[in-house]
Amino acid sequence: MKKIIGIFVCMLLIATALPAVGITNNKTQPETVVGVYDQVQERSDECKWFQDAWQEFVPVGKKLLHVEVKIKQGYEGSPDLFMYIEDSSGGILVSLSKQATDIPDVCDWVVFDIDDIELVPGDTYKIRLKYDLGGEYAWCGANGDPYPAGDSDLGGQWDWCFRTYVDKSKPVNINTLFLRFLENHPHIFPILRYILKL
Repeated sequence: MKKIIGIFVCMLLIATALPAVGITNNKTQPETVVGVYDQVQERSDECKWFQDAWQEFVPVGKKLLHVEVKIKQGYEGSPDLFMYIEDSSGGILVSLSKQATDIPDVCDWVVFDIDDIELVPGDTYKIRLKYDLGGEYAWCGANGDPYPAGDSDLGGQWDWCFRTYVDKSKPVNINTLFLRFLENHPHIFPILRYILKL
């Protein structure tokens, strides 16, 4: 009986977790952002100045809609900031730009709205940010390899902050959702262990 209750509790927790990890957080995102999170690295230890930087990601979804990066500009007269999505051979799939005046002067999430590009799930891609000399831009990130699926231009122990969004037809991996739920609610694990007698 306890195992049946435990399974029911797990299913309830998973159902509770689905909206939290699968839907855009409208409190922090502009209304133009649609779709669901695919790959994210949100941990931010510091914001580093750069001129040409990149971060690898490995998608699960097929159609990329938006990319967000946590960045800032240090000089409103800076040249435009370009964002590229590159495939594993360095080929550019999309190129977008933003003016310095469209980027905050404190580190925050900035959306690059992509004209839906098709990705191959499981392949490695790069988000590259680059600008001409005379500018000042910084990108937030963290040490300790918080996104183990990909490296950055600073090596395997540093990952830049990013979020990718795909269309809602992305296949949902229930195991990933449940693990994300447990990461966000670590106090639940001891309760589940007690119920399931693990």
